[in-house]
Amino acid sequence: MSRRLLPLLFLFTTLSAVGDDAALFTLYKNRVAPIIQGSCIGCHVSGGRASSTRLVYASGSSTSVQEANFDRVRSYIEGNIKTGSQYMFVNKGQGQGHGGGNRLSRAEDVQAVTDFIDAIALSLSDGDEDGVTNDLDNCQDVANADQADLDQDGEGDACDADIDGDAVSNTDETAQGTSPDEADSDGDGVLDGEDALPLNASESSDRDGDGTGDNADAFPDDPAETQDSDNDGVGDVRDAFDEDPFEFEDTDGNGVGDAADPDDDGDGYSDAEELAEGTDPKNRFSCKSGCFSFDVDESQAAQPLTDGLLVIRHLFGFSGDALTSGAIAGLAGRGSSELISGYLTGADAELDIDGDGKSEPLTDGLLLIRYLFGFSGEALISGAIGTGAERDSAEAVEAYIKARVPGQ
Repeated sequence: MSRRLLPLLFLFTTLSAVGDDAALFTLYKNRVAPIIQGSCIGCHVSGGRASSTRLVYASGSSTSVQEANFDRVRSYIEGNIKTGSQYMFVNKGQGQGHGGGNRLSRAEDVQAVTDFIDAIALSLSDGDEDGVTNDLDNCQDVANADQADLDQDGEGDACDADIDGDAVSNTDETAQGTSPDEADSDGDGVLDGEDALPLNASESSDRDGDGTGDNADAFPDDPAETQDSDNDGVGDVRDAFDEDPFEFEDTDGNGVGDAADPDDDGDGYSDAEELAEGTDPKNRFSCKSGCFSFDVDESQAAQPLTDGLLVIRHLFGFSGDALTSGAIAGLAGRGSSELISGYLTGADAELDIDGDGKSEPLTDGLLLIRYLFGFSGEALISGAIGTGAERDSAEAVEAYIKARVPGQ
């Protein structure tokens, strides 16, 4: 391809959104029209010396005048191209067989008219050899002889990445099983590109993105749940008794639902007793005494460098070997990091020694390890009581820990 054609190709590429006609008109208006109005109009006008030729122009610079003149020049040049005389227009302009002599004396004018002719020739070419010239071809680089355009977007089906115009590419539609040439594959009135379930005619929305359409999803805003077999308002995933509408929870895992279980947390204190005492009937570590011990490793004694260290490490977020390394007593009944972590995580509320609503290492953890080392009074609580603590005196802290330490 000649260097002379490169600017023309660039012009057509940048203006492809509005088509060849617009690109050609832009080229004409910017570079050829000034030549016609400045040099040719004197003769090639109604009543002028060249008024009997095929090129009779209108005078003026309005858009309508320029469009009319563009159509005449383009038609003339296209006729020359089809008869094998592509450059007749520029040759005549330079005086060859032209009664008006050389009207294209400037090199830049010759170039402008030549570029315009080449651009028209390019628009008439048939690059994909499908029998349709580029100026009419809706797929100029891909053969599309029948000019099929399913979605009527001006881009032929042979080169359209989304034939049906549903905002899902042909490739993606093939991969997901929808039809590349059906904008609404399941016929539910929602385009595939807007349909969360484009192959399900009864569904088009899936708010929680769990793969179950909102119509069939008992919990359309909860991605973890889709069914409620017993219609008790609790999804089957969380429902321990998904076929019993009166039960859904089994706090202590004994196979008896909490509604029927007199001791939900299995701590030996009935739900009624716990409610009367103000403890939590669903937390086995919440009771007046006997249900939680700071003997974390179950060695039958609560010690600072084992149990105290385990608690403070846990509150700092340690796990695995970092939690238990060097902190398990020789006769421990609970020695693995998994068991220790599970025990302390489940007893989080019990670890809130000062009662400020939070279990933290530099308050609650520090209070425990000081107590187990034998600290008391001000030495026990100094700098280790949280803001708003319920138990803010040494006596209250000592009593709380003592009730949860074996043998005291």
